Amino acid sequence: MCPAVAVVLAVKSLDAAKTRLTPLPVPPVTRPELVTAMLSDTLSAVRATAPGNLIVVSPDPAVHAAATEFGAISVPEPTCGDIPDGWSPLNCALAHGAASAPPDALLAYLQADLPALRPASFIAAVDRARTLIGSGAPAAFVSDHSGSGTVLLVAGAGFAPAFGADSAAAHRAAGAAEVDPRRICWPDLRTDIDTPADLALAQTIGLGDRTSALLAQSARQQSRDAAQ
Repeated sequence: MCPAVAVVLAVKSLDAAKTRLTPLPVPPVTRPELVTAMLSDTLSAVRATAPGNLIVVSPDPAVHAAATEFGAISVPEPTCGDIPDGWSPLNCALAHGAASAPPDALLAYLQADLPALRPASFIAAVDRARTLIGSGAPAAFVSDHSGSGTVLLVAGAGFAPAFGADSAAAHRAAGAAEVDPRRICWPDLRTDIDTPADLALAQTIGLGDRTSALLAQSARQQSRDAAQ
């Protein structure tokens, strides 16, 4: 029997999240609104695959409210004193969230800013990762559209996440197998949002309902303002 999969996401305080999206290309939308919409679309796509566990780590009450809407377990972010030497706050938050998963579950660490994600892509990537792990790899990952970052890492409890700059190389060096290393599949999964250019790319793929509605509302407001 295949082990259950627990999906773990981590989100900063909304006031501090996605600062590289400033200035936003879509005023009057604010960064917290956009981050929440992207998180909601990510959670919606994952929830549609009916995983056994969905865990969101954050210090922000608004993030926890959004997570609860999708039936996720909300976990407070660990404090600075709880972060081991050599760990980034993101990886510490992910590992902290993983502690709430069943002990026999595979852990799917997922970026929380995937507004174009489709359920079929997520489940296909996880299934491919399961196959690689079943063949002996300690973990498996999917890189982002540039090939340098990581959008999804599937691993057992003993494998430490290494998200951050050049995380694809870090995961590869730690023994993780790369899923679809030629980056042919799943552009929706691979497009996490850090910059306005990333958001524009995600729009060409097709945004989820929440992010799409938020940007459409902004466009209508801009049209009204221009007409005045």
